[in-house]
Amino acid sequence: MPQIHATGTHETFTRAERAIVTARISVASADRGRSIADATALHNWIAARAQQLRSSGDATWHAADAPSTWARKSYQEGKGSKVFIEHVTTSRVRVKLSNLALVGPLVEELSNAGAETDVSWALTDVTKRAREREARKAAVGAAREIADDYAEALGERIVRVVSISDSPPGNGYGGAMMRSAAADYSSGGAEVSVAEITVSASVQGVFESE
Repeated sequence: MPQIHATGTHETFTRAERAIVTARISVASADRGRSIADATALHNWIAARAQQLRSSGDATWHAADAPSTWARKSYQEGKGSKVFIEHVTTSRVRVKLSNLALVGPLVEELSNAGAETDVSWALTDVTKRAREREARKAAVGAAREIADDYAEALGERIVRVVSISDSPPGNGYGGAMMRSAAADYSSGGAEVSVAEITVSASVQGVFESE
């Protein structure tokens, strides 16, 4: 029996259900103690703010990485240049918001406090698994439809599915995957457009016809 090889792909688009706001703290000072003290104060304030959001039910998770301090050297140009040493203390606090209406205000609040911020988007685990299953099933159906078309062109019909497997990563899918668009900030402030999450699947099918 002849074999027909077909690849099926499918993707779904779902509005993000969670926003992970990352605040990066970085304080530089010629005084090492001052660098540590100022960075620690900002770090603790942001961590406490994240805990408030969890307690109110507006966030589901947060994590605060321990601060670290390192020395940065710079050199004055010209003859007899001096070496300047700054002590830089950095840390990171992340919070996962379930109340997406707070993304813009929180980004603005953290930025005004002196942190650098960015936003990434996610689905809940339940929704993610459901969309992945839908994408896989639809991808198998797409592969079968393509195989049916080829068999019909040959004056035959598909009689058996030999194998179904995830497409290799080189195809740009690698089974079910997730990606999201970047946050869209308006020029008037920290207004944020909630991204859509794309869940994709691609499968390779081998079919027999007669």
